Amino acid sequence: MSVYDIKSKEEWQKILDDVCEESGMPAALVDKKSVVLQVSGERNPLCSEIRSNNESLAFICGQTQQFMVKKAKSTQKPVIDACEAGMIKFLIPLFLDTDFIGSITVCGSCAPGEEIETFAIAKSTKMNEKEIMPLVKKVPEVDQEKVTGVAQRLFQEIQRDM
Repeated sequence: MSVYDIKSKEEWQKILDDVCEESGMPAALVDKKSVVLQVSGERNPLCSEIRSNNESLAFICGQTQQFMVKKAKSTQKPVIDACEAGMIKFLIPLFLDTDFIGSITVCGSCAPGEEIETFAIAKSTKMNEKEIMPLVKKVPEVDQEKVTGVAQRLFQEIQRDM
């Protein structure tokens, strides 16, 4: 079973575009192995830098994705957390009956007052913290309550349609 057995590429793209606009963060549809199938939105410069390096992509993005998928599979509910870099990420699991078939992941902002983990970023990207600080300043802020509301609404909407 695939996510495309439930909705068409166009229907998924509309969902991704809507959640990207509502949350202010890029969104991706991924399969059950966390392979990106479709995206909406542009990543902030810090995320782009992290994702351009295989080591930091695995350590910061991949590790968080694996943890969140595992938790979502067991709870069958959305998971809201922070990546290893300290940026907000939420994952909406997609199930067909009881089979996990993929997820929608949304990430790339920080909560007001939360600190970005520059040391972890520097260690995994091999950049120095002075190079990272200008990128940190470009990370958009988003209210945690807004993120929770968007995640819950999207999860309920998708569950209703499935």
